[in-house]
Amino acid sequence: MRSHFLSLKIIAIIILVAIFWIGLFFITSLVSERQAYQQAFLKEISQNNISPQTIIAPYIQVPYQEQKTCLDEQKKSYPCTEENWMYIGADSTQWTSNFNVSDDTYKRTIYRAITYQANLTANGIFQKTPLENKTYLWDRAEIIFPIHDPRGLDQQPTLKILNKNYAFEINAQGSDDSGFDFMRISTKKYPELIAAIQNGFRFDLTANLTGLSKFTLIPTSRSVTYQAKGNWADIKYDGQNLPYDNTSTQQQFNAQWKNIAIGHQNLNKFIRCESNDCTRQFTQGNYTQRASYAETAGYTPINHEKVGLSTEFLESVNVYTQTDRAIKYGIVIIIITFGCFFLFEVLKSLRIHPIQYSLVAMAQGIFFVLLLSISEYYAFAWAYIVAAIACIGLMTWYLYFVMKGFKAAALFGIILSSLYTIMYMLLQSSSKTFLMGSIIAFAVLAVVMFITRHIDWYSIGNKPERELRTYTPPR
Repeated sequence: MRSHFLSLKIIAIIILVAIFWIGLFFITSLVSERQAYQQAFLKEISQNNISPQTIIAPYIQVPYQEQKTCLDEQKKSYPCTEENWMYIGADSTQWTSNFNVSDDTYKRTIYRAITYQANLTANGIFQKTPLENKTYLWDRAEIIFPIHDPRGLDQQPTLKILNKNYAFEINAQGSDDSGFDFMRISTKKYPELIAAIQNGFRFDLTANLTGLSKFTLIPTSRSVTYQAKGNWADIKYDGQNLPYDNTSTQQQFNAQWKNIAIGHQNLNKFIRCESNDCTRQFTQGNYTQRASYAETAGYTPINHEKVGLSTEFLESVNVYTQTDRAIKYGIVIIIITFGCFFLFEVLKSLRIHPIQYSLVAMAQGIFFVLLLSISEYYAFAWAYIVAAIACIGLMTWYLYFVMKGFKAAALFGIILSSLYTIMYMLLQSSSKTFLMGSIIAFAVLAVVMFITRHIDWYSIGNKPERELRTYTPPR
């Protein structure tokens, strides 16, 4: 009879674990819903105020004409003039960005947006460009400085050439369908720049730019050095080249890039864009290359590349990501807890009803809901401590009556405290989570094997069930 009881109990435990697992999915959906509210807030900020910024380093475009042979409607050839553009990137550029980062500018209830004020400076040189036998229209030459969102400018960027400052003219329509505002300095307005463009010149650029959470610099010079620094510690570096040196302290970061290959490649990719979809990809730090045979066959783009040097400012602790990671450990905690209950029943011959299993599982599920709700208002570490103390205290108090003794309840309280402490350690050590998790799993298995090493599982069903005493709690 007792063997049937143990079999039914194991089946009941498995069913309860499955139900609890389903409950965790509902809690995960709650986390996703709250995160969606945050993303909607950030999207609204991007649409109505400011967005992540992408700039393309200045380059020169010069129209030219060349004589060609064209065909008319009757397929007869005749001489004609075709106009094209020559694009010139700088030979070398040194960029510096000083970021003043804050999450206090845009707030709504519990949600905050990370914004930055970037003080950009650059100096470099345009070399004299070898010219072909073509007719160059120097009076229409322009220095182009594309910026994704001109709403972030508090004043016009300036370019210092031959000890004179020239302000880039902002497009009156702002960013067009291409995703960039192509600010420009034209030789039509400043004819004295024609000689500088023809013979090469040194320049100094200054710009102050506000953006949302992410900044991307797309170099166009043959060689580039770039230093980014500011008052934020949690930084994500991305793009086609990572910094060769970066440091991050409590509230400061400093990163440096150096490259001699990507600049002219970026300029060639950009000028090859034949659609607004292509240039809009650059605003996100991406480039999609299509092959001619793929377009003919109707295939999707075949080559996706990252462009630019990206710096993204992250929340010190993303409560939704951390809570979602914690939920993934929830099923492990409940399995260990139920396993301890079952071993207690086997070793002490004390029945624990499935409803009592369920109530403990519900308390552990409530832990994640408390963690999510409290961490939206207070630091994640404090939210974790409060939620853990509340739930562990509740479960320990309840188990005092279930297990009919203080020692057993205290033991389970210690076990639960250890589990929640270990889970917090795993959440904080993202780089070594797998290693720590595998070691902990091995240790738990070793403890279970040690405790049950003398149990005869075949004969345990034949043992008489211990008569349970009626427990009267102390008054």
